[in-house]
Amino acid sequence: MDLYQTEVRLLSGFLRDRHLVTIAVNEGFHTDQLPSPLARRLGKVIMELWATPGTVLDESTLRAHLADRGFMTPEMDRYLASVFQLPPLDAGQVVAQIGVLKAQESRELLGQVYEAIGSYLYREDQQQADIMQFTTDAIRRLLEIQRRRVRRQVQAIAEAFAPLITGRRETVTDGILGYSISPFDRLNTLLSGLRRGFYYGLAGAPRRGKTNLALDLAVHVATNHRIPVLYYTWEQTRRVLAARLIAKETGINPTAILAGVDPSGQPVGEHLVSARGALARYAPYVHLVEAGRKDTLDRIRAHAHNLMQEFQTQEIAVFFDYLQKIPLADYVEDWKARTDQISTELAELSLELNCPIFAISPLDKEGCRLDERPAEDAEIFNPFNRPTMHHSMGSGDLEYDLDVAMVLAKDWKATHDLRQLIESRAKAEGIPTGELPKVDIVNLFIDKNRDAPESPSNIVQYAFFVTLNKFVELDYKLEAEYRPDFHGFSKLQEIYTYLREHGFGPARDYAGAQRAGANGGGSR
Repeated sequence: MDLYQTEVRLLSGFLRDRHLVTIAVNEGFHTDQLPSPLARRLGKVIMELWATPGTVLDESTLRAHLADRGFMTPEMDRYLASVFQLPPLDAGQVVAQIGVLKAQESRELLGQVYEAIGSYLYREDQQQADIMQFTTDAIRRLLEIQRRRVRRQVQAIAEAFAPLITGRRETVTDGILGYSISPFDRLNTLLSGLRRGFYYGLAGAPRRGKTNLALDLAVHVATNHRIPVLYYTWEQTRRVLAARLIAKETGINPTAILAGVDPSGQPVGEHLVSARGALARYAPYVHLVEAGRKDTLDRIRAHAHNLMQEFQTQEIAVFFDYLQKIPLADYVEDWKARTDQISTELAELSLELNCPIFAISPLDKEGCRLDERPAEDAEIFNPFNRPTMHHSMGSGDLEYDLDVAMVLAKDWKATHDLRQLIESRAKAEGIPTGELPKVDIVNLFIDKNRDAPESPSNIVQYAFFVTLNKFVELDYKLEAEYRPDFHGFSKLQEIYTYLREHGFGPARDYAGAQRAGANGGGSR
């Protein structure tokens, strides 16, 4: 694509989609960067119309405005016809093209400084300007080049004070600053939702449900806010993740969903119909991407911009499963340096897109060992005998980049006690133990929580139904529960009662499983 065609298609996009103008301005675009005089004149008029509230960007309005400014010459008329004829650039291409224009502008301005220095040094006459004045002017021009390369203008703190004092603050719904992740109400309160510009990390050992928890959060954001959500996976196929989502709604094992039959050979298709209503609430907004080596953060950035353009919004949430798999544009041999670079770029991306970025990280061997069942009962009550974000694979520095650092760890004692209670109740009801659901009690530790609101605890407890890939939020886990003298039977009884009331118990048929899928997931 030649320079003329790119310039025309850029302006074509501005005229067809105001959102592209917003993206370009946020990327540091201004009309002086356009190569041809006609493009600069047309661009200035488009920017004026874009900045005028209530103005429609269409051909008739544009022609009238050009005529008022004295720009509507025969040459401009032909150029404008080309603008409306050629297809526009999409959002990702706009971002890339602005980068090219900014680089070209910087080279041109730097060339002018070079010529000025040469002219000063080699002038034959003695009427040279004072060297202090000349160098001051050269420095000013160099700083201007640097300023134009910065994506967003640096502003004084007064710019941030004004909206807070005058009442123009972030949108707050039910005390939540970010995107609501209800029905995970306790985590919602603890985090104040998933906040724009925040970078979230979730670490955990294998089989702790990291992917399932991330899927739950992605679905809750899409359901509650109707905004596009990007979920990149380097671990699973879209089909497998879709089966997991259906399993959450129906209570049917995802393996049976993929196979189409249950372990007894009976078809499961008719039992999946009940999930359609729940899936329809978020299906158009959640985009599962089977990522590969080509999906660098530059490509992901373009994908995000294109998706926001498609939905005509500046709202989006992006999930990564998992962080260490994200490819870099340039090869980095050192594993730790590579992970740190990815994490730093994710933090920058969350600010650039002004959206929540959520990344999963596996644990290293030491972290996995800490999540294994303690050898002695005394260790069960030690809140520090567990993995942290510093045990993430490839790096111990992730926590410094993150706004929120979360770690999933199995609560071995609570899981064991709940299993005993379920088995004893099942025997009393004459239910074979083979029909009992496999439930792990897991603790979600919020080890870092920037600008955190007050809460009873930084630990939220969940029941994780392993075969259904489903999380059910239970309650906060309080510090008192780690004391050796804590008697947890009453809380255990409450958990059991809550799960049974919501259908999460021994189920003899699909009807019970469907009720579990429909009713589960809320807080006690």
